[in-house]
Amino acid sequence: MKRLLTAAAILLAAASTARAEPTVERIDFAVTRGGDPLGWHRLRIERDGDSATVEVMIDFELKFGPIALYRYTHRNRTLIEDGKVLSVETRTNDDGDYFAVLARREEGRGEGGLTLLGVDGRTRAPADIFPSDYWRHDTIRQTRLLDTQKGTLRDVVMTAVAGREGCYDMTGDLTMRLCYDAQGRWVGGSFDGRGKEVLYTRREVPADAPWNFSLEDVPPGEPASRYVMMAQNEQRYEQRYEQR
Repeated sequence: MKRLLTAAAILLAAASTARAEPTVERIDFAVTRGGDPLGWHRLRIERDGDSATVEVMIDFELKFGPIALYRYTHRNRTLIEDGKVLSVETRTNDDGDYFAVLARREEGRGEGGLTLLGVDGRTRAPADIFPSDYWRHDTIRQTRLLDTQKGTLRDVVMTAVAGREGCYDMTGDLTMRLCYDAQGRWVGGSFDGRGKEVLYTRREVPADAPWNFSLEDVPPGEPASRYVMMAQNEQRYEQRYEQR
């Protein structure tokens, strides 16, 4: 009997320490402007226990016949642990204006926080800040967001939309309508795109859809500030260091 109890205790201990397999969620939106195709906004979220890696790819192109009137390319990788940001790396080309953002969690300073390098230089952000990637339902409870294009903090107000269950109007420094379903999944949104509605429509993702994420996919452009290339160079330095 004693041996059986010992074996049972070992099995229970093993079960309590076993980790669930990582899970991957894909979120894909087809994006239109005034009813015409504009491009795609895609996310990949890999969860492993209390950690998550979030990658974002946005590709817009506004065309008049064969002529491209406007292009927007954005890549964003965020690491999260226990619901708080560990790091953010982004690059954006907004029709020729080039941005790069780098944020890292500070260690050993009270409750910690983020060191943030964006268009305004090096600043600090609170440890519990949410990036402006919108996939987490708790985004609707935030009053400040980390602007992942410019690397600045933005004040926002979230207001429930009357008659639209799960939809919220975000106003303030960032403006967009965000919609979530009963399970808290981000399922749609919209914003004003120079006088025409830019509409997000969530699409099902084929199981075999490839995911080819790279910060280097963002084409170069005119740096939006003198700090932009500093952020990009630090990104590349840290990537080389991690690969050693």
